[in-house]
Amino acid sequence: MSSDTFAGTMTPPQTSSRPKRGRAARLCAIGAGLAAAIAAGRAARAEDKAGAVALFREAGALVDAGQASRACPKYEESLRLYDSVNTRYFLADCYERIGKMASAWAHFLEVAARVHASGDREKEAKARERAAAVQPKVSRLSVVVEAASTPGLEVKRDGAPVGPGQWGVPMPVDAGTHVIQASAPGKRAWTAQVDVKPGGVTSTVVVRALEDDPAWRDAGGAGDGRRTIALVTAGAGGVAVGVGAALGFAAKSRFDESRPFCNGDRCDRRGMDIRGGAVARANVATVVSGLGLAAIAGGGVLWLTAKSSTQGASLAISPAAGGALVQGRF
Repeated sequence: MSSDTFAGTMTPPQTSSRPKRGRAARLCAIGAGLAAAIAAGRAARAEDKAGAVALFREAGALVDAGQASRACPKYEESLRLYDSVNTRYFLADCYERIGKMASAWAHFLEVAARVHASGDREKEAKARERAAAVQPKVSRLSVVVEAASTPGLEVKRDGAPVGPGQWGVPMPVDAGTHVIQASAPGKRAWTAQVDVKPGGVTSTVVVRALEDDPAWRDAGGAGDGRRTIALVTAGAGGVAVGVGAALGFAAKSRFDESRPFCNGDRCDRRGMDIRGGAVARANVATVVSGLGLAAIAGGGVLWLTAKSSTQGASLAISPAAGGALVQGRF
């Protein structure tokens, strides 16, 4: 949506009452500008544009009636249907009215960035002025993570990932209750609720080193790795057996090709060359099949012993005379 449709509307929310007629006329003018800009857009379908306009107008009426808490979700949905600078600005204004200062600040800055791209310095200045007024009221939350090197550690705030780059950094958040979660393989999940106070207050929550989860270990936490090895080993063994069988069939076919050049075990040079190739393939087939069968057997042993043993396991399969040699530690 073009940024020029909210000219003259970027003023701080007033606590005093306004004349109903003036507010209604202003709202109608804004809605008309919004409708005109939306009609020129190409990203959304026509019904989405119409829905965005309707929600925008209804949200404005709710704000006028002093029901900003009901208006904000409608602005949000209008913005979802059609991403408009105007709607984003009024959503930021709505957030400020209900005390969601971090959200308001972020949206005012987004509006400023967008109108800057369009070259409208006046509107950019107004948006940044609103953002600057809100910034001192933005509360922050710092998530300090102990034992940050824990393998597979995941930290979330309100269900959203908190990456390592944010750990220990006071991040802007809306005032209210926030849920911090931490988890890692083989560790007990950790959850805490943090009440962030309004008024630019910084709160800190410390994620302690996670405790070991006995249930995970008893259920095969360490054994899970061995069972994975078992499955991979047995699967590779199955493939090897298949390859060995294919080589065996190829060797048999090659041997049959030598019959016209042989009389029993006596062959001319051509027959000897063909049979030599057949024997070589047969030998390879025997070794590959033996390795495959040994791998399947070794995988089965690993699988069966995975739960009962917590020691590290290893498996080695190597060719041997007439087949394969399996060596392991379980």
